[in-house]
Amino acid sequence: MHRIIRTALVMLAAGLVAASAARADFAATATDPAGDATDASPGRDITAIAFAYDRRGGRLFGAIQLRGAPQQGEGALVSLFAGTRTASGCGGFPALGFGSVTDETGARWLRIDDASGNGPRGPASKSGSLSNVQEFEVTDPQLAGRRLDCVVATLTELGNAAVVYDQAGPVPLAGLPALAARMSGTAHPFTAGRRYRVKLTLTNAGDAPTGRVRLKAARARGLTVRLAKRSLPPIPVGGRRTVPVTVSLSRRARLRTDLVLSATAGDVVARALATLHLNGPSRPGGGDRRGDPTQLCNRWQPDLSGQTGGSLVLGPC
Repeated sequence: MHRIIRTALVMLAAGLVAASAARADFAATATDPAGDATDASPGRDITAIAFAYDRRGGRLFGAIQLRGAPQQGEGALVSLFAGTRTASGCGGFPALGFGSVTDETGARWLRIDDASGNGPRGPASKSGSLSNVQEFEVTDPQLAGRRLDCVVATLTELGNAAVVYDQAGPVPLAGLPALAARMSGTAHPFTAGRRYRVKLTLTNAGDAPTGRVRLKAARARGLTVRLAKRSLPPIPVGGRRTVPVTVSLSRRARLRTDLVLSATAGDVVARALATLHLNGPSRPGGGDRRGDPTQLCNRWQPDLSGQTGGSLVLGPC
C-alpha cells in the first residue's frame, strides 16, 4: 500500500473510524450483533471490531466497539488478535494482538508463537478506557514479518477465561493495495502556447490488486491538461502503469503553476504534484502581477531626462 505520510484507514463507517499514521498492509473490519452476549451488561457486548497490521514496520492497530460504556469495577478482559485460519477457526500460530481490561487504562501487546503461549510481549497504548469505543496501538520490530489472515475478538471474565461474554469473528484480515503516483518531464521551463509531454507513472507495492483506476487533473488558471486515458484496469501487486499526459500553459498562467494529477481506486487515492515554471514574458507589463524575483523579464523604463524615449531593461518580474 502507498506510504501514508497520513494515509487514511477507514475502520468502520458507524462511529468506529481511525486515521492511520503509518502504512497498513492488511486490515479487517466487522460488525457483531448487539444483544448476543451471555451477560446483560452493555459493556460486555461487542458490536464492532477493527484491526490493521503493517508487517513491514511491525505496527498493530486495533479497536473494539461495545454496546455501552463499561462500568467501573465491572470490567472484562479484551483479547483482540490476528492469527492464521485453522479448521476450528482462527487458532493458528503465530498470533499478534492486544490484551486489556475494559475499565482500565493499560494494555499489552503479545506475540504468541505456539500453543504454550511463548513469545515476546510489552506495553501498548490505549485510548477510550471506560468508553464504548476502545483503541489500541503499538509499533515494535518483534511484530514484523508475520503472515496472518484472520482476526478474532473475545470478552471474558477477569481471572476465568472459560467464561466468555461475547466473541466477534473470525473475520478475514485482507491485504490492501498501495497506490503511488509520480510525474516526470516537468523540470524544464514551459513556453506559453506550446504543448509538452509529461508521464504519469502509477505503481502498486501493496498486498492486493487495486480496483479500476480513475485519473483526474486539477484545474488551474491558464493550464490545459489532456490525459491519454482517464480510466485504467486494476493494477496487480507489484504492477506499474504509465500514462502520457499533454500539458500546456497559456499567457494567462502564473509564472508558477501547480500540476496535480490524482489516481483513485476505490477508497485508495494517490496524487502526484509538480510545479510548472512558465518562461517570463518579454512584452511590457506582462506576466504575473504579483512578481517573481527568481525570474527575469524585459520591462520598459522611461528616460526622465528627456534625452531618449526610454529603453528596455532586464530585471525581476
